Amino acid sequence: MTTYFDRLRSAARERRTQLCVGLDPDPEQIPGGAAGALRHCMDVVERTADHACAYKPNSAFWEQYGPDGWSALLELRGFIGTETPVLLDAKRADVGNTMRAYARAVFETLDMDACTVHAYHGADSLDEFTRYNDRGVYVVCRTSNPGAADLQHLKADGRPLYLRVAQLAERVNTEGNVALVVGATAPEQVREVRAASRLPFLLPGVGAQGGDLEASVRAAWNGDEASCLVASSRAVLYADDPGAAARELKEAINSVLAAV
Repeated sequence: MTTYFDRLRSAARERRTQLCVGLDPDPEQIPGGAAGALRHCMDVVERTADHACAYKPNSAFWEQYGPDGWSALLELRGFIGTETPVLLDAKRADVGNTMRAYARAVFETLDMDACTVHAYHGADSLDEFTRYNDRGVYVVCRTSNPGAADLQHLKADGRPLYLRVAQLAERVNTEGNVALVVGATAPEQVREVRAASRLPFLLPGVGAQGGDLEASVRAAWNGDEASCLVASSRAVLYADDPGAAARELKEAINSVLAAV
């Protein structure tokens, strides 16, 4: 069985890249509805194929188009193919039977390679995703937005909640397919979580959100090609030349890794 992380490591190694390109179309910037969004994102995929080891469509940006958006997302997933993993950023969270339906939708209907989830409902809800042992499950640990500190930094038995989430993710990683989402806008927390966990990281927040690329990559990297997946959406998606933007990000990441 070839797992999601096998495919991710292979793509990262062959293309010498840790870049994950977000495919989050904004109808205010891309004309033509769902069809226009699909054309734009297909063009971005073609231009960035040599520089990305994964693509990350955010479910909400496709849901906003209604049924046409879901159809476009399915077509986009098929267009990307099997050489490059596709991670659906859906941040699903609910009780077990609902999570079972979410997981079936993501991994069977949409045929995504990985998905983001929340851990608030506990281990039993995450089990519904992790039982798909050839797919990746990214548990949201410390987010990239300013409001992250409102709850995620609260102490739980003397440790910040985000570290308790990392601990829970380690516990449910019985199939070896669990990872963590840790925002690049908080490199100090990236360092803390890395000290507590060897799970692969997804680092959102680079580009438009102003994340600290160098500090976060240095903190997250542990020698595993899956350990430091750097996500960027708007900085590539709306660039005049998406291929050049992706190449520059790839080179910036590799420059940091060369010095680690």
